[in-house]
Amino acid sequence: MHDDKLEVRVEQAHITPFWHKLPFFFTFPFRIGPLVFMACLVLASALAGLVLGSFGLLFKGLLVYLGLRYGFNVLELFARGRFEGESPDHTLWGPEKRPAKLGLVILLFILVGGLLGDRLVDSRIARDPAVQSQILATAARDRDLTLPSPSAAKAAVEPVAPAAPAAAGADADNDTDDEPAGVATADTATGVAAAADPATGAANAAEAATRRAELLEAYRPEAFEPAWFRLLPAWYWLVMLLLSLMLPAATIVIALDDAFFRSLNPLNVLHYAGTMRGAYFVLWAFFLLIAGARHLVLTVGAGWPTVLRLPVELGLATYLGLVLCALLGYALYQFHQELRLDVEVDFDTHRRAGGAERIARTGSTHAALREAAGPQDKLERKLQPLLAEGRFAEAIAEVKDEMRYAKLDPELNDRLHAIHVQSGDHAATLAHGQQWVAALALADRGKAALAALRSLQQLDAGFVVAEGRALLPLAKAAIKQGEHALAVKLLQGFDKRFPDHADLPAVYFLGAQLMSEHARQHDKAAKLLRGVLARYPGHALAGEVQTYLAVLERLPQAPR
Repeated sequence: MHDDKLEVRVEQAHITPFWHKLPFFFTFPFRIGPLVFMACLVLASALAGLVLGSFGLLFKGLLVYLGLRYGFNVLELFARGRFEGESPDHTLWGPEKRPAKLGLVILLFILVGGLLGDRLVDSRIARDPAVQSQILATAARDRDLTLPSPSAAKAAVEPVAPAAPAAAGADADNDTDDEPAGVATADTATGVAAAADPATGAANAAEAATRRAELLEAYRPEAFEPAWFRLLPAWYWLVMLLLSLMLPAATIVIALDDAFFRSLNPLNVLHYAGTMRGAYFVLWAFFLLIAGARHLVLTVGAGWPTVLRLPVELGLATYLGLVLCALLGYALYQFHQELRLDVEVDFDTHRRAGGAERIARTGSTHAALREAAGPQDKLERKLQPLLAEGRFAEAIAEVKDEMRYAKLDPELNDRLHAIHVQSGDHAATLAHGQQWVAALALADRGKAALAALRSLQQLDAGFVVAEGRALLPLAKAAIKQGEHALAVKLLQGFDKRFPDHADLPAVYFLGAQLMSEHARQHDKAAKLLRGVLARYPGHALAGEVQTYLAVLERLPQAPR
């Protein structure tokens, strides 16, 4: 066990700590994907402010939610070592409760701080006459009011002394020097009334006391106002700092486990602080700094027009939110071994790829590895001089020799295609295109395979994929990207071209789903699925097909 911990620490020694990579985190949102997202949010908020006016504030909540949702995806990708921060599988629609849960955690923190602060402020005002006088003096200055003094109110509960000689009156005049403006008149009137008629004086004093209490209540500083903060004791800030230690841990628990109630467990702080050691407190400091700045941004410009305020608030708040999510994700990656988190890029691959900056710049770890290898790679050392001299045939022969035992290696096929394109031989490019598309599709790189297919169809509009095994993954990739017409076209005639192909049942099933869900041809889809069950009763998909068919048969337009 001791050796395992030592090995983990040795590995982490080769990873740059997150607090040394602040420029990377603060510039990450300006990469193409995040920048486009932020621009869309700003534009949407500007239109909402222009069209909806003050009702645009309601729309602001939705935009904040979308920003947090995008941020959680960035956090997840960074935690797995994918520092490009973008995923073709990510969507802003569909069920996603984590942003709301994090918002509720932050709201609870603010409510606890507000309720505790209110109790302390009320207690301070009740027991401190100097604070009361300060509040009343401020009210008198701002509202031009004549206010009762503490002595006038006090007369309601204390016996009124007999009238004093003139010297005593002079002393009383001197005693009023420290009272706020307008108080002396009220005191004098109350004193005269009390001297003339004790009952009237008591009534006036009681009225003054009531009015004083009402004014203190009316002009009491509201929660989170500057004056409210000034009345709080020092130990309040210590309590809130201790409570804020839970915020990074709660965010991590919600991001990784989507567990709201578990995120409120204060023991999470001990777990992450014990695992990440001093790094957790550095993370906490940055969390408070960025989250605090983000909160201030969301409340800035209260007097601005909505059409101006919403874009400024949303743009800056989303930017800071993405910075914070990227920082949290990298911190989790830095300690993924000790936290027992699964990653897609281990520390060794991360180093060979050139670090987070190169991965983000090139768009993927694979691209960063290729760039980092450069001419040091054995094959590239052979190809570089050949390509520089225009000896394309020899370069092609070298790549084909390298792939003699791996004809469907996607990286080698990418390289071979690039050489064909560089040579300008369209016929050879199209001939190799069949193998290229198949290699990408069978390697589960559907997005790249579809891009390859489009580039080949630009050279020859009649280009059709000949490899049957590639069509089903290509169609699935097209559906994932929302290109349902392309998926239908890819699967069309599959049964006639490949009558005994192993993918035929799955092709029929996918075709039925397209008929039902996108062409609304439920009856034809049901008929096709019955044929699949009759022809392939023992197939692995039979259970799924039966379940889907049962749903279709409950629809009125799907006759049995």
